[in-house]
Formats: sequence, C-alpha cells, structure tokens
Amino acid sequence: MNTDFVLYDVNSLVSMNMWGLTPEFLDVLEDCFKEFFEKEVPGNPLKAEYLIPSFIGELLEQGKMAVKVLKTNDTWYGMTYHEDVAAVKDSFKKMLEKGMYKVDLFADL
Repeated sequence: MNTDFVLYDVNSLVSMNMWGLTPEFLDVLEDCFKEFFEKEVPGNPLKAEYLIPSFIGELLEQGKMAVKVLKTNDTWYGMTYHEDVAAVKDSFKKMLEKGMYKVDLFADL
C-alpha cells in the first residue's frame, strides 16, 4: 500500500484555461509556436501539444510577462472520465431548476 500523499491548499488559485490575451501577446505566441513546431512536432507529430498555460508559466518564470488573476466563486465541473458525465449532468440540471441558466442559453440574443 502506498502511504505517500500530498496536501493541497484548497484555497489555492488554479487556471481553468480562460485567458484574455492582448494582440501583442499573440505575436509572442506565434513566434514561439514556430519554434515549438520546428523542435517538438517532428519527434512526436501525433502527440505534440503547444500548451498555452505551460507557455505562459514559462514566461512568468522568466519575468517576461505578468498576469492578473480574476477570482470567481463559481463551481468548476470537469469531465475527465466517462464516469463523470452523470454527476455533471445532474449539476447542470440543478442549476436549470434554480433558474441560474435557461434551457436555451441563447434565446435572448
């Protein structure tokens, strides 16, 4: 039995991959994507991923950019495994029943 465990701060901030980026940043992103495509893709063309959060993390570590974190009290629902679908569907059903969302999200547009 593995007795190793990690304690996590339940109040720590996490990224849910929702980024608001400036046009200038997109130029940096494009330049680095070219480098990624030349170095990473040839070795593993079907699995190579250009992960924007990782790229931003590298720039932060290098002091080349800053970000502003926006906090929210909303709940995140993830579906990593097929077994997660029922719980997420139930959560959305409850939000619909409470009137947080309309059945047709875009009916008023």
